Amino acid sequence: MPELPEVTVIVNGLNKKLKGLTFNGVEFDWAKKFLWGKYSAKDLKGTKISGVRRLGKVVIIDTDRKFTILIHLKLTGQLIYQDKKTRIAGGHPLPPLNLPSPNKTTRATFEFTNGGHLYFNDLRKFGWVKFVPTDEEKIREAIGVLGPDALEISAKDFAERLKKKPNSRIKKLLMDQTFVSGIGNIYADESLWRAKIHPARSVASLSDVEIKAIHKGIHDSMTLSIKMGGSSANSFVGSGGEKGLFLSFAKAYHMTGRPCERCKTLIVRKKMDGRSAHFCPNCQKLK
Repeated sequence: MPELPEVTVIVNGLNKKLKGLTFNGVEFDWAKKFLWGKYSAKDLKGTKISGVRRLGKVVIIDTDRKFTILIHLKLTGQLIYQDKKTRIAGGHPLPPLNLPSPNKTTRATFEFTNGGHLYFNDLRKFGWVKFVPTDEEKIREAIGVLGPDALEISAKDFAERLKKKPNSRIKKLLMDQTFVSGIGNIYADESLWRAKIHPARSVASLSDVEIKAIHKGIHDSMTLSIKMGGSSANSFVGSGGEKGLFLSFAKAYHMTGRPCERCKTLIVRKKMDGRSAHFCPNCQKLK
């Protein structure tokens, strides 16, 4: 699943092209996951896009008619915009993003008056599209409970929220979207490596200095990833169709068997809480 940096890269690319375009219609074969709410195709036609943004891992398309379109890529989603001059693609690399769209994985096709199309492809049909009023409470309600944005939460607020969960294991908590939104497996591993914290540590075992280091690790790893265009693992391809470069700079995630950059001990991979954790057994000791 694309994490906060990957969705940020997709949103930035789409916002530059979609802002100001007018919908001409939509086709979809995905009634179960294409949720109109109180709106209809009639409402969509003639509607202009006022901007594209994100909330957590969700792509948000705001319009001039006081309704908003929410798109969650989940595990295998792709968003591809194409017109005669432009192609912007992001999301899961299977099927290949250079495969012509629509194709057998296309679940929704938005048409614009300029002749362009926005395709939502989803191989495994885990993603969804929702139409909701352009109201932040309604938007958050449609997405579900979200914690503060991982890139926006202050060090003070982060520490305060952590201390309310003393018995939680730190990596599992970081990946809980109700605790803080946007962090998945990649950036949990990277943040904890930077902070020198074992992923199985309990929150109660963390000092104030260590908590501050985790907050900094989250910010630094995500900021670098956005700059590098996201990661190329975990099924992400950037909004220009190219693979992100972040994993060229990764310190722990997918580095199993390679020497830790700090101490040269080999990075290990272990199952924890149903997910894989990558860490240095020397730098990130379990206390």
